[in-house]
Amino acid sequence: MTVSGRLTIFSAAERPYCEALLRGFAARHPAVELDFVFGISTKLHDRYMAEYAAGGATADLVWSSAMDQVMGLVLQDHAQKHGVAHGLPADADWQGLALATTREPVFSLARAGLPAGSFGEIAAYLRATPGPVAVPDIVANGLGFLALLHASLEDPDFEAGFAALAERRPVPCGSAPALVQAMQQGVLAVHVLGAYALRAAAADPALHIAASARPAPAVARLAFIPRRAGNPAAAAAFLAHMVSPEGQAALAEGGFWPVLPTPLLATPPRPIAPIPLDAGFTRLLDPGRRAALVARWRKAMTP
Repeated sequence: MTVSGRLTIFSAAERPYCEALLRGFAARHPAVELDFVFGISTKLHDRYMAEYAAGGATADLVWSSAMDQVMGLVLQDHAQKHGVAHGLPADADWQGLALATTREPVFSLARAGLPAGSFGEIAAYLRATPGPVAVPDIVANGLGFLALLHASLEDPDFEAGFAALAERRPVPCGSAPALVQAMQQGVLAVHVLGAYALRAAAADPALHIAASARPAPAVARLAFIPRRAGNPAAAAAFLAHMVSPEGQAALAEGGFWPVLPTPLLATPPRPIAPIPLDAGFTRLLDPGRRAALVARWRKAMTP
């Protein structure tokens, strides 16, 4: 299919890590003028909602690792059918409306050689290791919010770990690069997106991915085409490219964890457990549960 015109992508992935993906798309579709808008997931969500409220055309494709924000929009009827033929697993496609393009783990980035993946391990790590600690600012960072909310529902030792973090008054960071930056002085950063954690550990031999008895939760970087996209045909073409074998290999080249197997993806330093894109996901969208977590976080983590 030949597509053309301007394509606006709202992306929570930084452009330097997407260059191989973008080059491949440009080679396939040279008549498309790409407007790649990067932002922190929550700010992108707010920008999309402002465009939607204005009543005109919106971005053509929304691509974010904040699964709950994306699924909230999809379930509120913001997405149109993507029409993309693909070879992804069935649980990577939500009713033809949203696709999982990656499944990326979140790790603890540590200095001490102790387990620190589960919240019970985090509590023990903090008891044994003095020094500054960094956490995602869950108000500003959608991925950080999702990771903490998922842990509150799935990790039996969440209360112990949360209390230990609160006692240390950790540094709240709005993005994965900020979490890595905080580790120049810190001893632990929790819920660091896998690609950033691996790059940080490769650059600094004193840092490593913390071991754990539990698999690392993995979030899907979801994409959907809004109902009021100005160029849905180009958006569908880009989405088809992302989930093609070529596009998945390009994502792996950029340091992401693609959904499809690719020889470019190194073996993860820990087993991963993807957050499933299924009917049970609605637990993560409960407004009361979400508001309660934010209120509790603000009370516990704010000096």
